[in-house]
Amino acid sequence: MKMGEVPILDTLKKIPGGIMFIPLLCGATVNTFFPELLKIGSLTTALFKSGALCLIGVLLLCTGAQISFKSSGMALYKGVVINFSKVLLGVIPAVIVGKMYGPTGTVFGLSALALVNMSNSNGGLYGGLVSRYGDKEDLGALAIISTNDGPFYEMVALGVAGVAVIPISALIAVIVPVLVGMVLGNLDRKIAAFLEPGIFISIFLFSFPLGAGLNFGMFAQAGAPAIL
Repeated sequence: MKMGEVPILDTLKKIPGGIMFIPLLCGATVNTFFPELLKIGSLTTALFKSGALCLIGVLLLCTGAQISFKSSGMALYKGVVINFSKVLLGVIPAVIVGKMYGPTGTVFGLSALALVNMSNSNGGLYGGLVSRYGDKEDLGALAIISTNDGPFYEMVALGVAGVAVIPISALIAVIVPVLVGMVLGNLDRKIAAFLEPGIFISIFLFSFPLGAGLNFGMFAQAGAPAIL
């Protein structure tokens, strides 16, 4: 490190998931105390307030490009096992509560909707962690795990519980960037190498606008059950 430089990146790498968690925390802090700062419009708002979904799409495309059709078996296996376990954690109690108490019923203050959200994953945080501590197969599993970033599985569970309908388009919308990346990366491995740095760049960039959608006041208003 040169004289006068601040070791920002090195510090983030020392914190598990720091490349995502710290920018997310910064975004939530700015949105809590200076919410109007991110609403001035144009490029500033597009990048720092409303750009999370676009940048997550970039992450999925770049990740998909790293998955080789010839060697994707283990990545697929890991992704399915992790996703299946995570989904069941929220789906089973949500379906039970929904069937027994209906859409507005609660158990310990938690409704079926609140419980089913436990099955939702954070592909960005997973990507940030495995990019440092995992291997390429772990990173390749992100393509499967990211299908749970949206509401598809949760809506399926709520549909089974009689609380909501099933939006098939939500799952398709998540998979398309992954498939485009896989096709490009397998047609030309140089494209895969070209897109690889985009994984870490997009994780770093989408975290701030993701945090900018949060407000620390939400925790106080929601109370202990929601915090738990």
